[in-house]
Amino acid sequence: MQEKWMEGLPEWKLIRPVFDKWNDILENQVTFTLENSEKHTGAHCRRVMLYALAIAQRQGVPEEDKDILGAAAAFHDSRRQDDWLDVGHGQRAADYYREYCVSHELEFKQKCYDIIYYHDRDDQTGIDVISGRSPLGQNSVVIYKIFKDADALDRFRL
Repeated sequence: MQEKWMEGLPEWKLIRPVFDKWNDILENQVTFTLENSEKHTGAHCRRVMLYALAIAQRQGVPEEDKDILGAAAAFHDSRRQDDWLDVGHGQRAADYYREYCVSHELEFKQKCYDIIYYHDRDDQTGIDVISGRSPLGQNSVVIYKIFKDADALDRFRL
């Protein structure tokens, strides 16, 4: 679902191909275990995707990393069991992302897995683990922080 206001974003034309790719997967293939959620829905994931891609575009992030952000946004809250405190939903969603990649012959990206896995943890925990992975390193931390900021932007709305 594309909102009219998206077209007004200066970044829209540049991020639209990645947004459309992952939004289509989100709308048509990603399932949510917390089906009756009022907060962590496909609409929330879609907004996080838009925010993450817009921030990434402004930061000059490479296209491959924008693709990772789109995937992370599509899957990140898909395995919630509670709308409030649910530490561990990131790990469940990351595992779902990996299974999805295998069953749909989609390239699995460790960087995306890590972002999803640690997004529900303390920021420093995620940064420490992600920065310690080689060769992913510092660029992965930047992508992780962009994702966390985008999720927080929409959580403010929640």
